[in-house]
Amino acid sequence: MAKKQRSVSLSFVLLRFAIVMLGGMLLCCLVWYCCFGWLQNTGVIYQGYVSNQQVEQLLAGEPKTFVSPGDDFLAEYALFGQNGDVLASNVDGQKLEVLAGFLQQDTDSIHVSRHTYADDSTAIFHWYYRAEFVNPVLRGMLPPFEYLWLATLGGAWVLCLLFNTLWLRRCLATKLKLFGEVSEKIGAQELDFAIPHAGIREYDQALGAMAHMKDALYSSLSSQWAAQQEREAEIAALTHDLKTPLTLVGGNAELLLDEELSENSRKMVATIVASNDRAKQYVASLLETSAGTDETFENTSLPAMFDELCQRTIAIAEVKRICLHTQNGLEGNARIQKDHLLRALGNVVQNAIEHTPTNKNVYLEGRMVDGGWQVAVCDEGPGFSKAALHHATERLWRGDAARGADGHNGLGLWFAARVAKTHAGQLELRNCDSGGVVIIKFG
Repeated sequence: MAKKQRSVSLSFVLLRFAIVMLGGMLLCCLVWYCCFGWLQNTGVIYQGYVSNQQVEQLLAGEPKTFVSPGDDFLAEYALFGQNGDVLASNVDGQKLEVLAGFLQQDTDSIHVSRHTYADDSTAIFHWYYRAEFVNPVLRGMLPPFEYLWLATLGGAWVLCLLFNTLWLRRCLATKLKLFGEVSEKIGAQELDFAIPHAGIREYDQALGAMAHMKDALYSSLSSQWAAQQEREAEIAALTHDLKTPLTLVGGNAELLLDEELSENSRKMVATIVASNDRAKQYVASLLETSAGTDETFENTSLPAMFDELCQRTIAIAEVKRICLHTQNGLEGNARIQKDHLLRALGNVVQNAIEHTPTNKNVYLEGRMVDGGWQVAVCDEGPGFSKAALHHATERLWRGDAARGADGHNGLGLWFAARVAKTHAGQLELRNCDSGGVVIIKFG
């Protein structure tokens, strides 16, 4: 017995993703904090309270005169004279204006300090509680270190989110590919395979449903294949059995030709013999088709092929009392399946004859066109309906009341279109003033 494979729920996968994400962000915070402490211990940055200590040290002992601090002084300062003139400062522009504003009015901010010296000059100091670079050049070129360091933490969180999201996407996408692979195999009717295991419960349930569908399709196709093989075997047997009555009909008709008959009767018996021979050819074609063989393409004279088509269909037209007008404008030879093409063209002509009223005309024309040749059949019947113009060449389509489809199987024009396609041609349906037109073009 095969070991049952374990599956986890999609909720567990998402929860695991959230936990990994949170753990990654906490790890980023821990690394960020350790690096921050290391930079402080190695003297790369000042701690946040250093700027306040520097101001307190500068003002310790109530100095009488202002002593300019060095470049490592972090706080912003400005020394103003009695008239508000700026005597010394380490800032300018807007920051200097802010310090001048603190001079004009008192403030209770813990980040601002002022001191008046013996010469009545006043110094204003303004500092921030934040980490700063020790190197004054870096302080001048870069934003405050603490802002950069917080941005670094934010960037690390974004990268953590991005990598974990891509990991989750890849994990789920890999599982989703299984559905595409299974669908492709089922679509190609390659049903002899095992449904893969995704490892996610919801996915495996969907794959299980596809497994049931595969099994049902396999069972259905097996039944269809068995029925088709049985049907083909029956057709092959019936086709083989048709040879006996056709042989009898042909033999008796040939015996009648040896008797003294009137001209009209002899003509009718000759038509029976020719039709019987043609039926034998159809039976032979059916036997070849059931055996899996097909007619070969041979170099054939087009004018001779057209004349044979006329001989096959003239008798049908005479029985229906239809006047068949033929015009053979074909030239040269072409590689064709002669019997298949004669059957296809015969179906088209017979279809036109059957849908043309008595004592009317059917026109059969073969002619050369640019790049190839064509055969056109025009009748004086009711023409094709709009539906027939789109569907008449479909297999078993019999919905055209205008063409009197009752009693027909919907195979004539379908077979003609199929043979035309086999010969790299195309079949066109249209209407004219007198009736319907069928044109078969070959390259």
